[in-house]
Amino acid sequence: MRIKNLNISFKNKILLKNISFDLKKGQALVILGESGIGKSILSKALVRLLNSDFILTADEFSFNGIEILKLNKNQLRHFRSKVALVLQDSESSLYPYIDIGKLCSLILKTHTNLNQNEYKKYVFSYFEKLGFENLDLLWHSYPYELSVGMARRVSLALALLHRPEVLICDEISASLDEKNNQKIIEILKDLKKDKALVCITHDLHLANSLADKFLLIEKDQARLYISKSIFGKK
Repeated sequence: MRIKNLNISFKNKILLKNISFDLKKGQALVILGESGIGKSILSKALVRLLNSDFILTADEFSFNGIEILKLNKNQLRHFRSKVALVLQDSESSLYPYIDIGKLCSLILKTHTNLNQNEYKKYVFSYFEKLGFENLDLLWHSYPYELSVGMARRVSLALALLHRPEVLICDEISASLDEKNNQKIIEILKDLKKDKALVCITHDLHLANSLADKFLLIEKDQARLYISKSIFGKK
């Protein structure tokens, strides 16, 4: 993914300007900035989920050489299977009246060529990677029956089912206890081996554990740091 001078405006008001970075497989970009600065808006912009009131312009906004701002509706659908977004408070976005198994099946029916007999085995392979036990019980569970940490990992599993090349996580470790926070960090480290990661966070432990690059968004500018530590050099 390559972004050069991405600008986001809402009803003629500029929200973010001159966002630039590039990201390859095996790299993690951590996006930092104070609350309300526009980090979540940026995460949605990266998969073009903002509505028509938002205007996006860029000198370059590409994925594998394809210009994202030029994609039509069907092309965007394919793009979003390659670049997945786990939303902030993603547990609240799980459908409350559909159990986890049915939700997984809907995603697989839409994004893969697997048949129904293969669904559970395929999903369970991801549940195991994310540290779940009692997989049959989880398959038949509803979102309200899950803890915050479990729901966060289920949301992550749902994003991974169509094997994205880029995974964008917005505050994935927020409100987790130390044990679950460390579990998420270890999961992301493992995922980084064959994907590119974009992590929006306030958690400096997560940031310094994962990042190859930092994008610091401030009121009047966005600065990119190429460093293993936010305390490193520009």
